Amino acid sequence: MIGRAVRGRCPRCGGKGWFNGWFHRTDRCQTCGYLYDRAPGFVLGEVTMNTVVTFGLLAVVITVGIVTTYPDVPLLPVMVASVAVAIIVPIAFYPLSSTLWAAIDLKMHPLEPVEEADAATYAAANGLDAADPAEDA
Repeated sequence: MIGRAVRGRCPRCGGKGWFNGWFHRTDRCQTCGYLYDRAPGFVLGEVTMNTVVTFGLLAVVITVGIVTTYPDVPLLPVMVASVAVAIIVPIAFYPLSSTLWAAIDLKMHPLEPVEEADAATYAAANGLDAADPAEDA
């Protein structure tokens, strides 16, 4: 599931079409009908992953900047690099944080039979190519 998520695909079936744009995610997989937001607060996991990665990289940039230039730390270059990381990383990592969180959530909380039936019904009603997720497992 993580491998599929890293490639920006549905963690359940590996289907394409998770995003319609950089910040616009579809409600369901366009292959198997899997509903992404399975519970209230799903987006909180995405935001948390994005925040942890951003703060982690920010800490690395600041630490490397200070350690490599100590004792005369040039404040401006370290600040510019830090601001660049703080702005670019959350934007660049957003799609990946979304798919990764969905994969983690799906692994921790497998689909209930009702959710599987809902996905199959949606896929059948919309003429989707409902691939069998067990084939990719």
